[in-house]
Amino acid sequence: MAIRCLALLIILLGNEPASFGQDVSEQKKAVCFVFGTVHPRNPDGTPVKTSAGKPLAVEQPLGTAFFVMYPDTRGGPDFGFVYLVTAKHVLKDADGTFLKQVKVRVNLKDEKGVDFIPNIPVADSSGNLLWFHDTNDAVDVAAVGLLPDREKVEFKAIPIAWFVDDATVASQKVSEGDALYFIGLMTQYYGERNNYPVVRRGTLALMTDEQIETPTGLQNAFIAELASWPGNSGSPVFLNLSGLRQGGLALGTNLKFLGILSGSFINRFRGTTVEATVVEGNDFNTGISFIVPAARVKSVLDSGAAKAYRDEQIQRKQNPR
Repeated sequence: MAIRCLALLIILLGNEPASFGQDVSEQKKAVCFVFGTVHPRNPDGTPVKTSAGKPLAVEQPLGTAFFVMYPDTRGGPDFGFVYLVTAKHVLKDADGTFLKQVKVRVNLKDEKGVDFIPNIPVADSSGNLLWFHDTNDAVDVAAVGLLPDREKVEFKAIPIAWFVDDATVASQKVSEGDALYFIGLMTQYYGERNNYPVVRRGTLALMTDEQIETPTGLQNAFIAELASWPGNSGSPVFLNLSGLRQGGLALGTNLKFLGILSGSFINRFRGTTVEATVVEGNDFNTGISFIVPAARVKSVLDSGAAKAYRDEQIQRKQNPR
């Protein structure tokens, strides 16, 4: 489950790259685009083949990822680990297996264009996911230690302090109708010379303690009035806690990280006829999306495997060979 060594990654840990601001232009810097080589399937599930009879391989944008800063004062007061986080299903091939590797498209500093951080391992030779993830396979979260080269890459990381947890929900009385937005990849256009993420706004539509059936299985999720499409998966979703709240007016902007955009609900319902057969509704996007809570991301980063990884890296930092 855990990554023991990722020698191909550029830098694994370091001091916080910069403060993370309330302005949306700053939050865009936390986002990057995931690319990989996939093998398309026909409607009957068989591989699409080339004229030579070999499975077709297509390199394409897969989804969105973003950087998170996990503080660790063992390395100093401003020290922390930077993780790349996305929805787990973004890392899969068309047949549902994990890709061997992916690369992420990032903006370079001083508007010098874009580049790729290549060869980021995803799965081992047996197909097991190398990124940190939840013990419940349905939870659509994956994270890997990855700090881009600060001298070259324009990026910022979402601090853990921004994460919405149960205490935030209670103290801020977070409820249906609260404003939110996500920042992510639009596969139809993502920029030639730079990454240009799309920003889409909506509202928190439903909160429930019950697990929700999603394409990856039963999991806890928020439901949002947000239209999303392929490519948006893995986007960070921000909750705006300013405006009229609790009978008063909260001025300014107070944003928190609500969770990861995992996908859209399809207009598919199940019904049982008197003959006990199952019928389903038409398949089309309802404009409703589900969000994996920030608390699930935090639990992955707090896991024993992720902690052991940090312990190992701190030991290497304190006792270099």
